[in-house]
Amino acid sequence: MHEDKLELVRTQIRALCQAVQARDIQAVYTVSCGGSLATLYPFAYLLPRETARVSTAAISANEFVHDPPCRLDEHTLVILNSQSGTTPETVRAAETAAAAGALTAAYTTGTDSPIAHAVDCPIWYYDDPVDPYPLALSIFPIVYQTVFALLDVWNGTNRLPDMESAMQALEGVCSQAVAEHRAQARAFAQAHRTEPVIYTVSAGLDRSVAYILTNCSFMESVWKHSSPVHAGEFFHGACEAFGRETAVVAFLGLGKYRPVEERAVKFLQRITDKLTVLDAAALDLDALPAWTRPYVAPLVLHSLASEYCLQLSYAMGHPMSSRRYMGVQKF
Repeated sequence: MHEDKLELVRTQIRALCQAVQARDIQAVYTVSCGGSLATLYPFAYLLPRETARVSTAAISANEFVHDPPCRLDEHTLVILNSQSGTTPETVRAAETAAAAGALTAAYTTGTDSPIAHAVDCPIWYYDDPVDPYPLALSIFPIVYQTVFALLDVWNGTNRLPDMESAMQALEGVCSQAVAEHRAQARAFAQAHRTEPVIYTVSAGLDRSVAYILTNCSFMESVWKHSSPVHAGEFFHGACEAFGRETAVVAFLGLGKYRPVEERAVKFLQRITDKLTVLDAAALDLDALPAWTRPYVAPLVLHSLASEYCLQLSYAMGHPMSSRRYMGVQKF
């Protein structure tokens, strides 16, 4: 089931790789808004650490339109994401990139949308909360496969097959993790349902999922104040605002950045009574190819974080779909 869609995604990723091979790509910019930009963060984090062939930057779409980088030309790859395919800022960013001669690619669920028509290489992902598609067809797994497909092109490696296997196994790993943590998620929800502010603290690849928890889950979906704090920067100012009653969700990944997160967690364990730690080391990741686990662990933590916020919405009596402004008023 859904094999046709999985094969279509693979074909679209191959088409992007072929287009990249036909050009001397020297810079990669990821350009989107909000959570859509956060889901592209693996490009910005991994490419500088895995290849010397390209420079990278992540840029908010409206900023990209009004103040584009000077290195925007035929040697640039611009990767965008708009779930609906109609996000005005992101569509304009795609048009700005195309006008400068850049190679453009966009992830979207809108197969006949403005963003799909504005770019050279559209890549579909699938999202239906009523009749969900397999997790492997959602945005993060497809982004990960694209990242490692491009790394194979630039580095002459063959890591994509293992990453594809990891993405196929991801749904089972996440389902097991969520089931094992549901009681803790419900306890978190009861303890935090009246909490005015919940911070998130993370580093490395975990920053993308921590930002989504802050911006898209706590703030957008349940209207609770939150701010993402970098675990390293935490000690250079932010820590002074934290005390015994400060609510924090901290992430612990498996990558080389884990010591940065551990330092923050050890400090937070001493100073606040309201610390929740989502630790990848406590997860069963055996179904994933061994070398992929540090890369994929943030996606499992993302599933856990989503469950924690879902349970919080139940405890608050506040549906995750509630909106006051987005899609209701024009900005």
